Amino acid sequence: MKFEEPRIGSIDDAERCAEIVHNWIEATEWMPTLYSKNSLIKMIKENIPLREFWVVGDPVSGYISFNRELSQVVGLYVDEPGNGLGKALIDKVKSGRNYIQLWSHSANKAAHHFYYREGFELAAYKENGDDGIPEIQLVWKKAV
Repeated sequence: MKFEEPRIGSIDDAERCAEIVHNWIEATEWMPTLYSKNSLIKMIKENIPLREFWVVGDPVSGYISFNRELSQVVGLYVDEPGNGLGKALIDKVKSGRNYIQLWSHSANKAAHHFYYREGFELAAYKENGDDGIPEIQLVWKKAV
């Protein structure tokens, strides 16, 4: 699949990014619906200025939100997994860094497969994540 390189996202991208997250939640049986689409839009808009935020596609087909202080991927969502967009986004965040971490829902096996393929390793487990669902921590370290 051919697509544009990721670009820095803006507040204008928040609604489309929230739609991608909302659609994923709706399609994911084990994921509870904790927030309305409007709440997701508000949260994303509030966090864009605080994070490194990349989007890909026109219209936006995926995004990654990265907390620089924690060196942590806070969210990585694409509307159609398996087309290389997630890899383009994670590669953008890896660039120039030696370490990245993230927390992923334990039930999200497809995401884990992706992260393991991209060089992440299992580091920790917690029974209750922010949304009450068990999570695993995955870390990536640049090969020396």
